[in-house]
Amino acid sequence: MMVIRAYPLPYCASNRIVQCYCDHISITVLACTNRAPYGFPAFILAMLVLLVPLAFIIFSYVSIIVAVLQIASTEGRLKTLSTCSAQLIIIALYYLPRCFVYLASNVGIKFSKDLRIVIIMLYSLLPPMINPLIYCFRTSGVKQILVRRFRVQRVDIQRANISTLCT
Repeated sequence: MMVIRAYPLPYCASNRIVQCYCDHISITVLACTNRAPYGFPAFILAMLVLLVPLAFIIFSYVSIIVAVLQIASTEGRLKTLSTCSAQLIIIALYYLPRCFVYLASNVGIKFSKDLRIVIIMLYSLLPPMINPLIYCFRTSGVKQILVRRFRVQRVDIQRANISTLCT
């Protein structure tokens, strides 16, 4: 719907979008007319699409935290809260930069195209990359293998340093 609304706008400037992907903000900024009648409904729709799922996520985590606080064992509480905290970090890495981009463009905050691309890449690529790493490091077998691997490398490096000092 947003693309259809942006289609009839008069475009007289450059038709190049310097972005990772073609979003509504990048298209409407190129128009030669006031983009407020087109930008505000897009902003409202984007905030609904972002904030409604975020509200459900926050509600579910509040429910989880309330249930966790009722667990008798401290170890169980800490384990559950550590799992939830990692997930909340990933959720924040996705939602906060995305909301910032939409909010900044509608408030009138201007930042360079390079910074905008970095922010877009932050919320597009970082959460999917970090998520497997977090759960990989939570597995005790993987932790033990990595610790052994790095200890062996550290010992080898120390031996190499000692042998070069002695010669």
